[in-house]
Amino acid sequence: MKLASLMHGRDGRLVVVSRDLTRATDAFPVVPTLQAALDDWDRLAPRLADLAEGLEHGSVPSFRFHEHDCSAPLPRAFGRFVGRDGVAEPTAARSTGALGPRQPVRAVDERAGLVAEAGLAVIAGDVPALAGPAQASSLIRLVMLGCRVMETAGAGGDVAREVACSFSPVVVTPDEIGPAWHDGRLDLPLLCRVNQQPLQRGEAAGTVAAGELLAQAAGRQALQAGTIVAWPVALPQEQPLRFGDSVRIEMKDPAGHSIFGAIEQEILPAG
Repeated sequence: MKLASLMHGRDGRLVVVSRDLTRATDAFPVVPTLQAALDDWDRLAPRLADLAEGLEHGSVPSFRFHEHDCSAPLPRAFGRFVGRDGVAEPTAARSTGALGPRQPVRAVDERAGLVAEAGLAVIAGDVPALAGPAQASSLIRLVMLGCRVMETAGAGGDVAREVACSFSPVVVTPDEIGPAWHDGRLDLPLLCRVNQQPLQRGEAAGTVAAGELLAQAAGRQALQAGTIVAWPVALPQEQPLRFGDSVRIEMKDPAGHSIFGAIEQEILPAG
């Protein structure tokens, strides 16, 4: 099942998206927003899956799906954590909302050493405190792509501050991904392009298991449904981003079809 939030109000308008990302149908007869769906997932997910099946068979009303109409899947997440290889546990990210996949990133100063971190993210249901990796993995509801634009501190290149974060237009249930998703890992390359530079490919899975990151994020405190855990994929960037640069991030299945749609954003001055 593939879902998206169209720009509408503060929390978006939930739609079910066809597998080929060309058509969508309103989820409003079932639930108006993705957060509301996550709050009652066990009851509502089967009904959304029925809508998805009807969409594929042309038995429900539909309309043309445009990625540029999308907000972030969860414009206001309850919590967001960022994990990395070799780090003991994910760190809590700032709580401000996420950008839509086509909204520009506004930065105060391009001289701050702007870099883009592309990666994967999962949205969880309610995760109890002290959940183990297997239990946490079973509570992963949706998978998506993520991008953070960061400022770096000085010549050393250490990350100093998050300028903005964004997520793919479409979120996908793990079963929709197929055999490429296993043990909380997604074994498909992440595709990234800055301006017209050659396409960069990064292995998305590496040694990162989403269930482990989610369990570490929970620790001794339960996580609410709608919590996001993201992790970057190493992609070399030859030079810092400048105003006017654009970043495109996508992932394709073995047949060459886009799974999540694309994040495509321009870096612009604030104001």
